[in-house]
Amino acid sequence: MEREEIKAIIENIFLAADQPVNEGQLQSLLDDGTEKAVLKSIVDELMDEYQSRNLQILQVAEGYQLCTRHDYSGWVRKFLKLDKTAKLTQPSLDTLAIIAYKQPLTRTEVEEIRGVDSSGVMRTLLEKKVISPGGRKKVPGRPIMYRTTRKFLEYFGLRDLSDLPTLEDFKKSELEDQVSPDQTALPFGESPSDEAMETMDAVSESETQPAEPTDPDSSTVS
Repeated sequence: MEREEIKAIIENIFLAADQPVNEGQLQSLLDDGTEKAVLKSIVDELMDEYQSRNLQILQVAEGYQLCTRHDYSGWVRKFLKLDKTAKLTQPSLDTLAIIAYKQPLTRTEVEEIRGVDSSGVMRTLLEKKVISPGGRKKVPGRPIMYRTTRKFLEYFGLRDLSDLPTLEDFKKSELEDQVSPDQTALPFGESPSDEAMETMDAVSESETQPAEPTDPDSSTVS
C-alpha cells in the first residue's frame, strides 16, 4: 500500500475514532506488513501538517487523537450545549490529584491527607472512570487501593503518568506564562483547565512525586 494512501486512511480513522488510537491498532487494521516505525513517521507527518490547521492531532493516553483547538472550545460547547456541571468539582480534583501522585492508596489514606470524608467524591470519580480499584493493601482488613485509569490520561491529555507535572515543572512555570486549555471539552481530548492545574500544583508543592508509570487500565482486585 502506498504511503499517501496509508496516510489518508490514518487521517480518516483519527476523525472517526472517539478515543486515542495507537500504532498497534493501526498496524492490526491495515494488516499489510507496515511496520510500527513507518506508521509513527506517518502520524508525525500528519501532526506537523495539522499545526497550521484549525484542528490538531495530540498524543494522549499512549495513542493519538484528532482534537478541537482551545481557541474554539467556547463555540463547541455552545453548539453541543455541554452541561458545565459535568466538570469535576474542586473536591473531586483535589482527591484525584492525591490519587494520581500517591497511587495506589486506600480511601482511608486519601481521607487522612484531605482531612474530610471522601466516600462520595471517590464514588463520583469511579463513576467517571478516572480511577479504578487497584488491588488490596496487605494490612488487616485488606482495604481496596485505588489508582488512575486510561480515562484519567485522556481527561488530562497525558501520554502516561510520567507526564504528570513535578514540583520542578511548577517552579519553572512561575517564570513564564502558561495557557491551559479548558477541560470541559473532554470528548475532544483537550487539556485540563487552570483550576485542574492549580490542584496539581498544590499537590506537587507538598513535595509528592509522581508514581512510577504503571498500567493505567489495571482494575484487578486481588
